[in-house]
Amino acid sequence: MRAGQRTADRRLGRDFHAVQAAAFLNGVGTRCGQLAVAWWSLGETGSPAVFSGFVALGTAAEIGTRGLLGRLGDTYRPDRLIALCYLLSSATVAVLAALYAGGLYHPLVLALGLALLGLSNGVREPLQTTVVRALVPVRQVEQAMRRRGSVTSITSLLGPIVASVLLGLWGTGPTLAVNAAAVACGLVLMRTVRTTTPARRGPGSGERSRLRTWYRGTREGFGALYRIKSEFHLALLALVVNLGLYPVFAVLLPSLTRREFPHATWLVGIVEGAFGAGLLLGSLGAVARLTRPFGRFTVVIGGFGLTGGAILCSGIAGRAVTRDPALLAAVLVPCFLVGGIGLIMITVTTSTVRVLATPEGMRNRITSSAAFLSGLAVPLGNVLGGVLAQGVGEAMALTVFGALIIAATVTGSRSSGLRRVLTLPDDALPDAYPRLYPRAFRATPDSPARPGAGPRTGPCPR
Repeated sequence: MRAGQRTADRRLGRDFHAVQAAAFLNGVGTRCGQLAVAWWSLGETGSPAVFSGFVALGTAAEIGTRGLLGRLGDTYRPDRLIALCYLLSSATVAVLAALYAGGLYHPLVLALGLALLGLSNGVREPLQTTVVRALVPVRQVEQAMRRRGSVTSITSLLGPIVASVLLGLWGTGPTLAVNAAAVACGLVLMRTVRTTTPARRGPGSGERSRLRTWYRGTREGFGALYRIKSEFHLALLALVVNLGLYPVFAVLLPSLTRREFPHATWLVGIVEGAFGAGLLLGSLGAVARLTRPFGRFTVVIGGFGLTGGAILCSGIAGRAVTRDPALLAAVLVPCFLVGGIGLIMITVTTSTVRVLATPEGMRNRITSSAAFLSGLAVPLGNVLGGVLAQGVGEAMALTVFGALIIAATVTGSRSSGLRRVLTLPDDALPDAYPRLYPRAFRATPDSPARPGAGPRTGPCPR
């Protein structure tokens, strides 16, 4: 790494790096738990459809939480909320590990555990993006989002590898225990972070006043998202991507491996690792180098196209190669490597624009509302993936999902609102949404009183 890059990274601050380290531990641990639960459920039931139903329940809880509780991040200290989510996750996984160790498989308890994990993820994930603006100066937000993208990429690269190795060597119980321990370490790290975002509370007191304030704040978030046409169109595009991408890793790859190659658990790890390697390659500089000559709009649309094309090609390969796991891996690895690059082209660019362009009082609600809308497809995609896997096979399901994403990309490329925002120069991005879409930010207790009345441009004082 160059000396200038090391100096820039240090300027991002200890708190920023502590949040990213906690996210890394949580991400690796969570992937271990997800694969362990998949193996546990598939071993007990032998049905991809039943397993996909469990996954859909957890993701439904996560998506619902993002839509209903996004206001929390605009009201309370984000570091404390993230730490609370880690505490809930580690306790839940520890209970699941204890149940497995005792030989107790209770579908209702497993469903409740997955729902609690979904609730925790739903609150935490938007916060880990929007808290960046509270930890670094505006001029370093884009760099911080790239560093966050790198952490996410490394997590995606190592998570499935660690999970498949642990599962193959030690089995389900120890893998769940590793999940609980990793998230608990993330909790310890988050307790060292301090943000100074003031607590905002609505007027009045009592249960009815708090309910009205929550309802009004939540409604404002969804209303602003709808009026910001670029964000609304992005959310619709992401909805289609989530429909096709989430079941690939949550249902189709584990199901395909379990059915065709039950002794080759490494296949899941190496294919998901290739996707993570693509994310890492993009976040380490490929996105920035592509953005300079081609612009944000072309990079984002190209990313959607690469993601859909990678899934489509992996489906075609899966139909052609059905006997040799090594040969299948050799075909799938480059497909998912390209897909990872495509996805990071989308996420880094759009997250940077959203964090910079949205005013402070609405930032987490708009992020959560966009995640809610795009995430509505996740439970449906997981169930659909299980049904298709059982009906026409995993490879055909991948082909269908890839073609759907490509069709949505062609439609999204015609959005004038999306082009308008993604072609703004860098110095016009901070607090751009109140200027471009003033009707989305009416004067409320939780949002700016006038267009352009955004947050301060420096980091929160310590």
